[in-house]
Amino acid sequence: MDNPTQAITTTRVVEDLKHPKLLRRKIRLEVIAGPDAGKQVTVSGEEVNVGTLPTNDLALSDSSVSRYHLRIAAGAVGFVVSDLDSTNGTFFGALRIREATLAQPVELRLGDSVLRVSPLDDEAEIPLFASERYGGMFGRSAQMRALFAQLPSISATDSTVLIEGETGTGKELLAEEIHRTSRRAEGPFIVVDCGAIPEHLMESELFGHVRGSFTGASSDRTGAFELAHGGTLFLDEVGELSSASQPKLLRALESRQVKPVGAGRYRPADVRIIAATNRDLRLAVNEGTFRPDLFYRLSVVRLHLPPLRERPEDIELMAQSFMADFWERVGPGTPPPPLSRETVQRLVAHRWPGNIRELRNFIERVAVIAKSGSALSPELDPPPASAAPSTAGIVDLPYKDAKMRWIDQFEVAYVSELLSRNKGNVAAAARQAGVDRTYLFRLIRKYGIQR
Repeated sequence: MDNPTQAITTTRVVEDLKHPKLLRRKIRLEVIAGPDAGKQVTVSGEEVNVGTLPTNDLALSDSSVSRYHLRIAAGAVGFVVSDLDSTNGTFFGALRIREATLAQPVELRLGDSVLRVSPLDDEAEIPLFASERYGGMFGRSAQMRALFAQLPSISATDSTVLIEGETGTGKELLAEEIHRTSRRAEGPFIVVDCGAIPEHLMESELFGHVRGSFTGASSDRTGAFELAHGGTLFLDEVGELSSASQPKLLRALESRQVKPVGAGRYRPADVRIIAATNRDLRLAVNEGTFRPDLFYRLSVVRLHLPPLRERPEDIELMAQSFMADFWERVGPGTPPPPLSRETVQRLVAHRWPGNIRELRNFIERVAVIAKSGSALSPELDPPPASAAPSTAGIVDLPYKDAKMRWIDQFEVAYVSELLSRNKGNVAAAARQAGVDRTYLFRLIRKYGIQR
């Protein structure tokens, strides 16, 4: 392969006033050896999946290939190939790769199969939303405007939606916007945080219970499915569901009926399901911790919210909007002070491991400081990524936000110190922490931690 590091443009934006669009280069996947030799697909999605399950873009019958084996995504300077912690690995020649960027045709070995991946000159057109705002969401970047363009048609159906994205990227807000613009808008929007409910109470939380059905059940309780009747049920952090709760949720999704704990019959549940997760459920399926049939049911429509660091052009837009909102509270009747160019540059340069939630909290602090008479300046930097967890102001937040902020801060501080002590050696750091190396790699990528 000649000059494998040569960069290519995978996407470009055409700002036509009437029909703005994103042009994404297509890629061809060809199986040139193995049980599926001769099989090929040409795809243009934001990401492409290869594995043995039928939900993959290229589904293989090779038993040495994992259920979800690898992912290919359009990156800034080429197509990024990522191995999804597969059992037998992904190889380029003698090298086992975890993540690599390709700009020219390459041959990859997956188990007993060899796959040729070829970027093509052909491009697919993806419509872009004309506005930088969709309801309460902001987005100047092509990724967000392409997402906004999909939402009207998604809202018009009752299809189950799975929203993927890191903590703080706005998954619940996106679910609310889908509900707000749907035919169920007049119905309730009920939220269940699957990561905050003890396992033994999850069935009661979702489906309810009758009095006396278990110790402590002193009265009947209506579950979330029935509370959301006629509206939308949002299952946040669905990847945290236990193996015992997953088949019960699957049955409710398939039958649209629920049975409260201790009840003798099922009841209809006219709800639309929107689920969200900050985990890659394909990895969880590979690991055996998440049921593949439940993943099928939840991911009828899959939406991905990119982290803030991957769409820096949105940061200034959000920061200005947050400043206007907070200033209206602390200084009503007066225009908000402008953010200096130096401050905006520093905001854009920051990695924002907590994403939009972290940016919003920071701008709120800036607004309060500015109202007290201090000047807005570039010295008002976000806290460094290695800052230790702090409880300052944490009880002023809702429990869920406080918990997520604490977890984010802890993980960043812990992993940063761990890598520092091990001189950036991930394998040694993983051994010291007692965790799998692949899990540590995920945290490093999630927070953009420098090794």
